[in-house]
Amino acid sequence: MTLTHFVPDARDLRRIDWLLVGCALAIAVLGIAFIWSASIRLSQDTGDWAASDQPLRQAVWLAIGLIALLFVIVPSYTFLMRFSWPLYVLGILLLVGLFFAPPIRFVHRWYRVAGVLLQPSEYMKVILILALSRYLMYRENYRRLSGLIGPFLLTFIPLILVVREPDLGTAMVFLPVLFALLYVAGAQRKHLIAIICVGLALLPLVYFFVLHDYQRERVICFINPAGHMKNMYAGGFQVMNSVCAVGSGGLAGKGWGQGPQNLYGFIPADLTDFIFAVLAEEWGFLGAILLLVLYFVIILCGLGIAQSTREPFGRLVAVGAVVMFAAQACINIGMTIQLTPVTGLPLPFVSYGGSSLLTGFIALGLLINVGKNRVLVLADEDFK
Repeated sequence: MTLTHFVPDARDLRRIDWLLVGCALAIAVLGIAFIWSASIRLSQDTGDWAASDQPLRQAVWLAIGLIALLFVIVPSYTFLMRFSWPLYVLGILLLVGLFFAPPIRFVHRWYRVAGVLLQPSEYMKVILILALSRYLMYRENYRRLSGLIGPFLLTFIPLILVVREPDLGTAMVFLPVLFALLYVAGAQRKHLIAIICVGLALLPLVYFFVLHDYQRERVICFINPAGHMKNMYAGGFQVMNSVCAVGSGGLAGKGWGQGPQNLYGFIPADLTDFIFAVLAEEWGFLGAILLLVLYFVIILCGLGIAQSTREPFGRLVAVGAVVMFAAQACINIGMTIQLTPVTGLPLPFVSYGGSSLLTGFIALGLLINVGKNRVLVLADEDFK
């Protein structure tokens, strides 16, 4: 392996799906704009409204993400496939190492490297897609119930570690990715439905013996947010003010940087988990629809790439990336409008956070890579 594997040439640039890149870049620019808006606060010293340096930091991470995008796009995804298992082992070691590192904000989610916080669970989402795709690409035993043990072990090892951090929001993305890849790879529907039914039956045990107290409070708050209005830790305060902000935006919003719920600090975690509420308050229904349309184009293009790719590993990687984006967007937006419980899950390409933004562009790079490299498959059936 040499650096020439990762240096783009004119042919590589011509074969890039620029519609995908353009949509992701547009969403990221929107994200920086509303990170700026969400960071505006009234200075106690000067009495003026001023923004923090967080938008600039996000812009730096955007530049890094675009470099990573090119880095992932250039070599064929079949070349990248050989790194699936080493990356999986590295990801598990990084997740385990968090519990031996000093906690940050009372949890074990980040490493502090040269003053920058790195979140291994974010990168593990992409690594899991690669590992599962490599495992499922030519196997037939997963069509039997006993054959599902392998992919479930591959998923639940990092999932349990991420839940223990605790980071339930990120862990929730692993399961849709697993079930989507199993379905596409040919696992029998009756087996998947049976496993889902068993999982639903075990939810009470998860609630009482796996979730932390504050996570159980968030579930209760989801059912009765008004009754937990004063409990910010449980999410009642967040949800009620988020719904109020989204509803008050109306058709065209209050104007960029003019949302009162945002300006006066009524939306906690407005830079990260609840940034959609900031966008909906300031740009209204039209702004929210614009964002959803951009996501829809990414998902639709990604599904088109998956459908037109017969090579098993590439098809599974494309489906995994699409499901990752869709699951994160649905869960994040759902919690801001009271459709899902509050979880610490960022909105793809929008929420403040370098690890999340970089992971999004790496996953997008894999998706584009699959689309631009058509591998000839001579088998008469898929996954043979």
